[in-house]
Amino acid sequence: MAAGEPDPRLEARARRAYELGRLRAALRLAPLVLAAAGAAIVCGRPLPMTCALAVALLLLSVGLAYAGGSAGRAVYPGLLAGAAPLAAPLLMATVGHACFGPACASLGLPACILGGSLAGVVIARTTARRDADLPFVLGALAVAALTGALGCTIAGAAGVLGMLAGVVVGGAPVLAAARR
Repeated sequence: MAAGEPDPRLEARARRAYELGRLRAALRLAPLVLAAAGAAIVCGRPLPMTCALAVALLLLSVGLAYAGGSAGRAVYPGLLAGAAPLAAPLLMATVGHACFGPACASLGLPACILGGSLAGVVIARTTARRDADLPFVLGALAVAALTGALGCTIAGAAGVLGMLAGVVVGGAPVLAAARR
């Protein structure tokens, strides 16, 4: 190797160290996802469904954060936004609503829709404030949807669909107003 030429072994080691650092940084999200899954389990969500959603959320969050870019920057806002519909079952238990079977629809579905609306507002405001692009919005929506689904499954598929509808209904006007 002549003087001034780059050493391929040194470049490979540097690249490996860089990628490992990015992975370590992305794995810092794992405790947040595990806390969300723990909250869902404490609320009485079925263990297999909660584990499946938590694994999907963990893979998505770590994958987006590792990939970086605007979608990677959307993970934390998505987790924050998804906390509202995740917390809906906790709030129902706090006000003394026993949620078993079809009775969950009486308060569970409206709580999930309201939580989804709040998530939509958070995502729209964050998007507008950062003047973010489509990958940011899609990343935040996907992370918020999986986070919220951990709690909104309490009202079944209708709860999850209601939460997603709430995200759109709550976020669209805020985002449209901010884009003007």
